[in-house]
Amino acid sequence: MDDFLSNLVLKEDEKRLSDSKKDVLKFLKQIGVDSRFVSYINDDGEVKLYIENLRFSKFSRKRTDTFNKHYPDIEVVRSSLFQKISTRASKTLAESLNPKETILIPKLDNDYNKFLYILIEPYSRKYGIDFIEYDENIDFGKIDSIISPLNLNQEVNHILNDIFDGKGIDWEKKVKDTYIEYNLGEEYNDIRIVFPLINVPQEWINDFLGIETEYRIDYDNEDIGESFMGFLSEVNPQFKENVLAASSFLETHQK
Repeated sequence: MDDFLSNLVLKEDEKRLSDSKKDVLKFLKQIGVDSRFVSYINDDGEVKLYIENLRFSKFSRKRTDTFNKHYPDIEVVRSSLFQKISTRASKTLAESLNPKETILIPKLDNDYNKFLYILIEPYSRKYGIDFIEYDENIDFGKIDSIISPLNLNQEVNHILNDIFDGKGIDWEKKVKDTYIEYNLGEEYNDIRIVFPLINVPQEWINDFLGIETEYRIDYDNEDIGESFMGFLSEVNPQFKENVLAASSFLETHQK
């Protein structure tokens, strides 16, 4: 079936299509790929496709070969790590996003924020969401939700430091920090915040980005939460997920 479909598409459209998002997504649909599970990213003229979910996207090896015949300069990234991260993030996003929203994303001025956008880009097709990159002239009155780059390590660090400081967990810290990061005035402090990476370990993100990091106990680190995470990582690699789950349970039942 894949061979028949590939030959049919190649015969019907032998002209070189443009690298525009519209044309690439159109071609993916023609060869049977569901682009709702594929990220289209154009980074300074370099276009890449990232498979978010291999099974749902139906982006088989044969379809990849067909795609590459038309678009030899566009890399199709088939990363199992990226798919694992996407699966984690999708659970949060499915509960947090609403169709047809206008959502503000961080300024794409570093690899981390670019990675975050790669992760959420397919939701422009899944939910019809309009993503807007932050700048100083943003009209927050037109924004429905805001994306926070907070990841699992950062949130657990906040929780542990609050505990060690003996002041109790500040449940609203991640929200207040987001307001500060985006320079929101008090009149917009009711805008909903979405945390796609809150269940994603920093280690996974660094591995995907090719950032070499050494996770170890640092007794001289003044950040007690970070030092304690270094210790617990050697004892139980899953402790961060457990801390977040316990914190979420306590937060839910105290309200």
